[in-house]
Amino acid sequence: MEHLIEQFEEIGYSKNEAKVYIALLKEPAINGYEISKKSGVPRSMVYAVIAKLVAKEAIIELRTEPPTYTPVAVKELVMNRRRQTEDTLTSLEKELQGIEKPVEVNVIKHIEGRKKIINAMQKLMLAAKEEIWLSAWEEELDELRTPALEQGEKGIKLYSMLFTNQETDSFGETFYHRRDTAVIEESRMSKRLTIVIQDNQEVLIGGFVNGQIPQAIQTTEPMLVLLAKEYIRHDMMMKVVSDKVGGDMLNSLWQGDDLLTYIVRNVKK
Repeated sequence: MEHLIEQFEEIGYSKNEAKVYIALLKEPAINGYEISKKSGVPRSMVYAVIAKLVAKEAIIELRTEPPTYTPVAVKELVMNRRRQTEDTLTSLEKELQGIEKPVEVNVIKHIEGRKKIINAMQKLMLAAKEEIWLSAWEEELDELRTPALEQGEKGIKLYSMLFTNQETDSFGETFYHRRDTAVIEESRMSKRLTIVIQDNQEVLIGGFVNGQIPQAIQTTEPMLVLLAKEYIRHDMMMKVVSDKVGGDMLNSLWQGDDLLTYIVRNVKK
């Protein structure tokens, strides 16, 4: 008996409601006084319990004098309760979805191996709808040229910082690190840092090191996208400044200053 009462409680009935319903299953069409005696629910409480069961469509009140009660058939009780539960859950789901704020999770994907990284860069470039920002080295340019040309023909804007002496029309608005300055960059970072940004929405940052397996990350995390774009923009502006004032003049700003030498070249004296 106790386990039946516990199961009733699990579907939303109280212990006393379960006792009354089970008593009526054993002997239907009895009045409140008799229900109290057979269920063990005190007379002071039994009529309130009966009223709740009638409201829940678990028992039926018969128009007799005094009123008597009979249980809804077990199969009907289960069907009614299942329907009521489904209706409640459907309504609850709708109401909660109306106030739910989706959680944005910006996963950082790790990629290993040159082929996989290049393929991911090509896909990211081809996914752009408005613009691409690129920082790439001579060793990777041939593999990125085709998606750059395809997107350029579609009117997608490309802004590129290229580490090469060979000028090209394949990568949109282009700025160049010649080999003399590229060597400094590669030495400072200990790798060829290559970046692709798609529509200010997603970034892939790869590091190519001769003799080692390349590593990369790809993410839609806004702060990392912004950081990568600012890195490229800063690099472009430094090349503009260098071209305007001359390399010797620019170098004179930091040469002889240990702190600035460390900042620029990552070399401590």
